[in-house]
Amino acid sequence: MHRYTYLFAGSLVVAAAPALAGEEILYQSAPEWVDQAELPPSESEPGKPVRLMESQVRLDGGTVWQFHDMAVALDTPIALSQFGTITANWLPDKGDLIVHRVQIVRDGELHDVLADGVRFEVLRRERQLEQRILDGGLTATLAVPGLRVGDTLRVAYSVTKRDQALGNEMEWRAFVFADPMPIASGRIIASWPSAAPVNHKALRIGSELAVTEAGGMKTLTVEMPIAEPKEIPFDAPTRFRLPPGIQVGTFDSWEAVSATMAPHYDPQGTILPDGPIAREIDKIRSATTDPLARAALAVQLVQDEVGYLMNGLDGGNYLPQSPALTWEKRFGDCKAKSLLLLSILRELDISSEVVLVVTEGGDALPDLLPLPGNFNHMIVRADIGGVSYWLDGTSAGTRLETIGAVPRFGYALPLRAGGASLQEIAMRPQTVPDRIVRMTVDQRAGIRVPALFDFELTVTGPFAAAVRMLTQMEDGEQRDDAIYSTVAGIIGPHQQVEKTVAYDDETGTATITVDGLMTTPWTDEDGRYRLDVPYQPAAEFNFEINRARAEWRDLPVIVNGPLFWRSEVAWLLPGEGEGFAIRGQPSFENTIGGNVIRSTGGIEGERFELTQDLQSLVWEIPADQLAAVKRDTMRMRRQLPKLIAPTDVRHEWEYRGDDKRMLDAIDAAYSALVEQEEDDQVEAYVNRAAFYAGTSDWAGALADLDVVIERQPSNEHHLARAQARWHLGDLEGALADVQEAERLSPSEADHQVQIELLGQMGRGDEALALAEESALVAADPDSADIQLAYAEGWAGRREEGLARLTELAETAPAGSEAHNALCWYSGIWNLATPETLPACLKAIEQASGSAAALDSRALVLFRLGRAEEALVDLNKVLAVAPGQHESRYLRGIVRLSLDDKAGQEDIATALAAEPALKGIYGAYGMTPPTR
Repeated sequence: MHRYTYLFAGSLVVAAAPALAGEEILYQSAPEWVDQAELPPSESEPGKPVRLMESQVRLDGGTVWQFHDMAVALDTPIALSQFGTITANWLPDKGDLIVHRVQIVRDGELHDVLADGVRFEVLRRERQLEQRILDGGLTATLAVPGLRVGDTLRVAYSVTKRDQALGNEMEWRAFVFADPMPIASGRIIASWPSAAPVNHKALRIGSELAVTEAGGMKTLTVEMPIAEPKEIPFDAPTRFRLPPGIQVGTFDSWEAVSATMAPHYDPQGTILPDGPIAREIDKIRSATTDPLARAALAVQLVQDEVGYLMNGLDGGNYLPQSPALTWEKRFGDCKAKSLLLLSILRELDISSEVVLVVTEGGDALPDLLPLPGNFNHMIVRADIGGVSYWLDGTSAGTRLETIGAVPRFGYALPLRAGGASLQEIAMRPQTVPDRIVRMTVDQRAGIRVPALFDFELTVTGPFAAAVRMLTQMEDGEQRDDAIYSTVAGIIGPHQQVEKTVAYDDETGTATITVDGLMTTPWTDEDGRYRLDVPYQPAAEFNFEINRARAEWRDLPVIVNGPLFWRSEVAWLLPGEGEGFAIRGQPSFENTIGGNVIRSTGGIEGERFELTQDLQSLVWEIPADQLAAVKRDTMRMRRQLPKLIAPTDVRHEWEYRGDDKRMLDAIDAAYSALVEQEEDDQVEAYVNRAAFYAGTSDWAGALADLDVVIERQPSNEHHLARAQARWHLGDLEGALADVQEAERLSPSEADHQVQIELLGQMGRGDEALALAEESALVAADPDSADIQLAYAEGWAGRREEGLARLTELAETAPAGSEAHNALCWYSGIWNLATPETLPACLKAIEQASGSAAALDSRALVLFRLGRAEEALVDLNKVLAVAPGQHESRYLRGIVRLSLDDKAGQEDIATALAAEPALKGIYGAYGMTPPTR
């Protein structure tokens, strides 16, 4: 179901007022000039609940009168809820709200709600006060009594407007609804006296506007909905993506708009000698003689000392309040702030003028009809040393270093007594980065363990002002969340040990610093660890532009900006950097897609450094450059630097004896996070327990998990503690945890682990009973049979288990685990025969040589006395899965059987990582040879 609640919203009304404006709602018949529409028959246009949508406007004598007539079929309870209350908004200082009709159509009968004495209620509140907007608007609301599902509600009203700032000039703009908007019948009609100098323009409605003339009036009509306009990609400039609309007005040029508005923004005489503003100006004069520095101080004064509040009362939508009032009240909107700033700059003998702009889509202004309503913002243009500076009193953080920043407003209209035309706001690359990321990542302990980092983000301009607010937050949790979100948006998930936020008022810069921990970003690719160096602005640059359609091929592409990002990354490598290499190009300078990307970097000793800039140069890219931009982007991204680690990387389980001290700094960071943890929180303990488990400190992991489970028991936490207890030899405790995990989350029960534990504890009969019970409810019968076979093995019924798996493997489909299960089972219980090897081979073939299948065959080969062949398989396993410790333990046994003393190191490494392996393989009857 679509939502069309806005159809009754007065915010759609860009209307005007009769000579007498007021706060009381008027109830009158529709004016005679309105062409009253008939309600379409209920059976026509099925599936279109908006039965009627009429918008008719009369422009005459400086007043714009807009008439609305709308009807909606309330066919569902949702529609009844959405449209059962009518609201309309108007500005009483500019015009009236006049209600003409509220009718209910039911079963072909018409009921006049107003005839029953029902009246709208006026809500005297500011609708947008939360957005710091005070416009004096009123809202009329009516919960229509007696409505039922199946009714059609029809409402007609007018809103009038006469703008004090425009004199006899008039303007009107309207959106034109298009398919698939479910409108059964709709029109937009605009009319005006034939002699009136009215201009009009259609925007993407598919045809030229036809104007008729009769009875001394000109009229244009558009039937709605119009055909849906052709889709335009979102990355095309706004001038190509304007919504369908109509614009009508009496201004014949942008010069006329400029001249009409200019008298309201004359700064002459607005600064009283010896007044408070004059004293502020004297301070600026005393601080510097440099005109640009003076301008920067003036902007800072207006930005920092005057808060924002849009005051639209008493004609204030276009009329500014005086500089004296703005300074006295210490608030003002863009008009008030701009006039204050202009007055100050003129007193400082700086050439300047106020200009109208639109904050989004300004590139479309030359394609629009000259109307004041096409703008939504005002700033000041100052010309200093032959350079234009665009100064925004409502922005924040402007300083001398950043005053040259150019806003993406497209065009500006200077307000001059003699009029002015639109002026393009040309792109000027920023000279100062608006974002600098400095980060040092310390992985001297190793690239397979968590990384320590120091992070610093420095920002300027409006974002610095936003960060400044964090320094003033009393809510520490809210502040910390904001800091985390900001940093995570750049570096991803992390843990913050220390954090600070500061604002430098003199430079207008804000800085966030964080010391913390992060998961290692290195990845294993074909047995070599690689690092796609993160936090590269160049890596964030892409140009995936779709111009496949013929009608899109000539469309330019918007370039993000204006922006200037800098990243300074240092990576501290283990082993003094020995064996680490760079693939790609750390140093280059490319101009691609309207951006310049500069990069410098390299390795020196243990330190890899990379500095990159991304700086936008233009607003948009012509269509004929897009193919080259795509090619250049792909080429650059392929050449971005990567770090390649040596082959002998220290893994997380290889920190034994004195080498454990290499992890002290990481341990200290986790411990600091634990110290910061609240009594009801567990995240820091969970993270430290994972670190301890990953580095085979099972006692440390157990201690932390005890705290976690005391505070927040869960399936996941109990299973983690079961693993720690298992490796510490506490099989009873491990079993209790696995069983409690099942109780907490029955749907996530892991019976295989329970069977293994029960079997090792000599409770094979219980293991078998559990497997039989589990099989009754198993979703996968094959998996249930495999589990039963293993349980039979633990229960001493190994031949039965073997027979079960042999039968299963004979009929198993491709991809089944049956062949690997048969191979492994035969190996662990020493039931392997030469006839077992085909099943092992089939498991390897079906699993594309997986480490698990190779490990199973190695065990079978070893049981068959073919240790050398077993060793070949195990070497393959550990080459691709060095963390498969059961394979390393088995390799140690195999090596020792071949009188290779390297097997002792394999066994020591495997048991240091997973001490439970000794008991598991002991239960299989396999112990390392002692000879």
